[in-house]
Amino acid sequence: MSNFSKLDENDFLISVFKDGELAFSDINVERLAIEIPEDVELTEFQYYIQKVGFYLVNTISWCKQLDLAIELLSNFDYSRKETTRAEHLIYNIENYLIRIKSVHDRVLQLVNAVFHLCINEANVNHGVIVSNYKVQHRPEILKVIKAVSKYLSEHEQIRHTLIHRHSLLDKDLKKIELFYMSNFEHIDDEAQVKAYKYVRTEHLKRFLTDKKSEFRQINSELYKLVDILFIELKPEYDRQKKIVS
Repeated sequence: MSNFSKLDENDFLISVFKDGELAFSDINVERLAIEIPEDVELTEFQYYIQKVGFYLVNTISWCKQLDLAIELLSNFDYSRKETTRAEHLIYNIENYLIRIKSVHDRVLQLVNAVFHLCINEANVNHGVIVSNYKVQHRPEILKVIKAVSKYLSEHEQIRHTLIHRHSLLDKDLKKIELFYMSNFEHIDDEAQVKAYKYVRTEHLKRFLTDKKSEFRQINSELYKLVDILFIELKPEYDRQKKIVS
């Protein structure tokens, strides 16, 4: 089982799903619908359960994509000619780095929903959430939110650079990119081509092994923090649920 798939077993998620089944048992909504029909008027309880469920599932799905991103590093189709092996690798590494920092954003949206703060999602950020009166009076939750933020902060500058400035600068990755630029048209010696490809392949294998190990370790530590957050959020969820019932 991948790291983040274990979140499916968290009591918080199980409780929200059960509450959702109960809350919406008398409402006929298509399973594939992305929104509740406009003519359906929700009670405060139903609204609360729906919002928490939405942001909880969204957070878990986003986290699971980080595990998938590691597998996609090796998922290259050599029969496709429009993309090189290096381009595929660079894209997937950059995709991972951009996505991992966004876990923090998902966590903040979830906390906003669980505490029933009703802050517009466009205005949700770290400062707004951690300075909120209700959140500050739950120090065990506040501590985990800050821990997630601190753990991911080292990836923030990389993410900012990738989105706003330029592609990832990595010496080993650049070497792979140069390796795969050659089409061997200028080399007549078959043995030399074979040797070049061997060196290239071995370098790629070593890089992938190291990078996957690095990303798996990051995911493992992040999973622990998110799992702890879910555990700490459940009592607050139960409190808020009683208030809106």
